[in-house]
Amino acid sequence: MNYRLSFVLLVMLAVVGGYVLLFELQKRPESNQAAPWFYDVSYDEIRVIEIDHDGRAEKFEIVGNTWVFQHTQEPVDLERWSGIPHLLTGPRVTRQVMEAVEDFTRYGLDPPRTRITVNLDAGQSIVQALGALTPDGSAVYARLDGSPGLFLLPASWADVMRKLVTEPPIVTGTPTAES
Repeated sequence: MNYRLSFVLLVMLAVVGGYVLLFELQKRPESNQAAPWFYDVSYDEIRVIEIDHDGRAEKFEIVGNTWVFQHTQEPVDLERWSGIPHLLTGPRVTRQVMEAVEDFTRYGLDPPRTRITVNLDAGQSIVQALGALTPDGSAVYARLDGSPGLFLLPASWADVMRKLVTEPPIVTGTPTAES
């Protein structure tokens, strides 16, 4: 038996075993947890949606099975509206920044730039305030009325909600062909 070959094989085994022990077994499994809900309600519970943004406001309500502008009772444009109530059943937060904040002014939340009120059929209301963009522009600071916590919501979600006021989902006339 060749002692030199046995020694080389033992050294290689020790190196590979050491690598596995130090690097591979020390790795932590990646967290696949979904982001928590900001709040969670059922689609069927939502009756009225109010959005105030930069001094402008829109209010929508469900009449029968149709969502309408509350002040005119005109139906909303379904192409633009179709997913809005589902988005308001409970957005997922990017993360909770702090459990308690004393001064919401730093985050654009006192007063908030946008206030969204979701009125439920049981007479309850969920009032959420959207503030400033985060420094990287990927999220907005948010809070729920009555909660001292500070959260981050996706900026794209906030943009969709704000456009309901800046670009309301009004039904436009169908173009007709002129003869």
